[in-house]
Amino acid sequence: MNAKQHYKNITLGEWLDVWFVTYKRPYLRPYSLRNIEQMIRLHTPAWLKAMRMRDICVLDLDKALAELPNGRTMQYARQTWHNAFAKAYKLGIIERNVVELTDAVKYKRQRGNALNIKERRDFLEAIKGKRLQWLMLFYMLTGVRRTEALTLEWSDIDEDERLILIRGTKTEGSYRSIPLTDDLKYVLSEQRKQNEADKLRKGRGKFHEARENMVFPFSAEYVSRTFKELCPAHHLHDLRHTYITLCAESGVNVRVCQQLVGHSTAALTLNVYTHVIDDYKRKEAAKFTLFPSFGG
Repeated sequence: MNAKQHYKNITLGEWLDVWFVTYKRPYLRPYSLRNIEQMIRLHTPAWLKAMRMRDICVLDLDKALAELPNGRTMQYARQTWHNAFAKAYKLGIIERNVVELTDAVKYKRQRGNALNIKERRDFLEAIKGKRLQWLMLFYMLTGVRRTEALTLEWSDIDEDERLILIRGTKTEGSYRSIPLTDDLKYVLSEQRKQNEADKLRKGRGKFHEARENMVFPFSAEYVSRTFKELCPAHHLHDLRHTYITLCAESGVNVRVCQQLVGHSTAALTLNVYTHVIDDYKRKEAAKFTLFPSFGG
């Protein structure tokens, strides 16, 4: 019996379980697995999972996408479904990948908007005692991307060399190291204490081994949602923009900043630096006048 006959009546939910366990779990890092698992569990509607794969049409998928909360989630869900259907098609379980017939979801990232001095003070006050306090401080002290912090493992921290290896989900060639400052050492120490307390409270069975290796064992959605509750006027990515802005204001060389934040070109970093410098020039120019008593 071939795969097509064996899985003739398989539902989408059943296939997603097989696909995840067989083709994803053995090969991906914990963070990526967690994202896929959430897309399946939280963002693939129950009615769609109950349908036989061979019966699902484009309209069903369009309706399912329309139920999702935002463009980013729609984009990731469609990508997950596309990959699962593509594997089923390759194995001869279905006759075509109907996800390919749906319209690609376009998601445009909001342009960075750094927190000003008052917003930074308010934010630091708001996160005190919160579950994500140390993660938020880590973002502010490093300017790393959301994924880069959430994929960080304890083995990535070299206390002897005082370096942190930032890997994210990119290729080995894009790895970079950032200094392990005293502030970061304290933040990571407090996060380790929090993780240990979580293990004692929940039990090791629930705090499974894959999560034990993670410095910040939180889901991306939970982190973004919590940040928005604490700082409604901004997006989480704005903490990265804030870090770059602070580097510019502190006189950090633009190429050094580029390496610290992992920009592919100095031009990306320079865009922020130019904005900061222009603001500074306007403020300084306003102090100068040839007519101090003009209009007085």
